[in-house]
Amino acid sequence: MGVLNKLKSRMAGAPQKKVPGTKNKVADIKEFVNKRRDTIRVGSNYKPGDVVEEYELEDAIKKQTGDFPQLSAQDYSTVKRDKKGNYVISDE
Repeated sequence: MGVLNKLKSRMAGAPQKKVPGTKNKVADIKEFVNKRRDTIRVGSNYKPGDVVEEYELEDAIKKQTGDFPQLSAQDYSTVKRDKKGNYVISDE
């Protein structure tokens, strides 16, 4: 009967006991969603540390996401470089 009672309490929305050593996955997901970061690839004509021009950043965002940009160029980091090429990051 113990298993049946546990299932009933879960279906009824009763609070569950937290198992020591585990993380609250719902809180982790909400935190991840709220701290979404956009990595936008930019042209190779920029050097690390440069600021991307507004119109070029808008074109890159439209091309990569299909959406109109919601932030301005000042809301993005300076250009950074990795093995894939140049990029900028936005923290919302």
